[in-house]
Amino acid sequence: MFRAIFTQRKRLRRRNRNFILIAMDRETLTGLFQCPRSGEALQLTPDGHLIGGAGHTYSVREGVASFLHDLSEEQAAAKQFYDEFGWAPDAEGEFQETKAFVDTRRVSAAHARACMRRLGERYFSGGGKYILDAGCGPLVDEEVVAFGDRFERFICTDLSTRALNVAREKLGDRGIYLKCDITNMPIQDGVVDAITCNHVIYQLPLEMQAAAFRELWRVLKPGGVAVVVFWWNDAKLPWRLERLARMFTMRGPGPPEIHTPLPDLPHNTRSRSWFESKDWPFAYSYDIYNAVPQLFLRNYIPDDWRGRLFLSGLRALQAALPRYCGKHGLMPAIVFKKDSDGGGRVSVADKVLTSGALSFVEPLAGVAAAL
Repeated sequence: MFRAIFTQRKRLRRRNRNFILIAMDRETLTGLFQCPRSGEALQLTPDGHLIGGAGHTYSVREGVASFLHDLSEEQAAAKQFYDEFGWAPDAEGEFQETKAFVDTRRVSAAHARACMRRLGERYFSGGGKYILDAGCGPLVDEEVVAFGDRFERFICTDLSTRALNVAREKLGDRGIYLKCDITNMPIQDGVVDAITCNHVIYQLPLEMQAAAFRELWRVLKPGGVAVVVFWWNDAKLPWRLERLARMFTMRGPGPPEIHTPLPDLPHNTRSRSWFESKDWPFAYSYDIYNAVPQLFLRNYIPDDWRGRLFLSGLRALQAALPRYCGKHGLMPAIVFKKDSDGGGRVSVADKVLTSGALSFVEPLAGVAAAL
């Protein structure tokens, strides 16, 4: 008897927790969500789950609503990688993905934080109701968490249950947590004020990447902005910067020692010509997150004043020539916006750079191209 009472109370606590963290209120339920398979409105079931058109039911556990279905083989592999390895902490609490792929030395880490912070200050300072982090992971970067400071709610989407649970621990009931495919999100058309999507789309199968861009555009609100950190596989600026680093005899510690084989992680990068050849429903502009990869930092950046000076110069180049660096650097920030009528527009940065207003920076571009 006592066991039955305990089980019933546990179920009630879980249902209440689900309702508080996912449904929140009827306005959010009816004004934000939709069934990803039918496009119809979602309803809350008596047991705290969500049901959509044609009887599709979606579970809600510990504040995370799951909308996953029919994952591709590569998506399933990415989910397994992050659930079992990438977002699993070691004994010191550091994520395995961070240890394997990120240069966490002081100078390199400060550079990455500054690059991400610049994007937030430039594109997300206007605030709004909803900001979406598409493929949020466990919200490793505090700078990305800070993007949401001017927004009422922070929508986190990811394939990984482990990642969303960690994100929920950081944001609490300020967040909305959706386990879903970013090519088919359970979000209505045109309701999200801002989108950040970092190092996600190039992990999708090649044939799904265009659909991901279009899905982000679909959910973006008129007047909203999306910033997608992507990866060019034909970037020319990194090897030019390598030549410059070698000229100054810059040396880093080299790649980290890996004692056990790493699980495979999909890495399906694209060329800029591929992106520009697509018939997108939006106008876009280029900015830059980081012109060089982590391996460049490990090979050429010492963790001292020389490394700080070199990376300060790189950030100055990126700030002065964001479009040039976005076109030719390794990790561009692809920016698209919606006008109030739902159409796309070219960003202010692109309008300026296609005019003569920034002729004073043309010599800098010439120097960069000559390296």
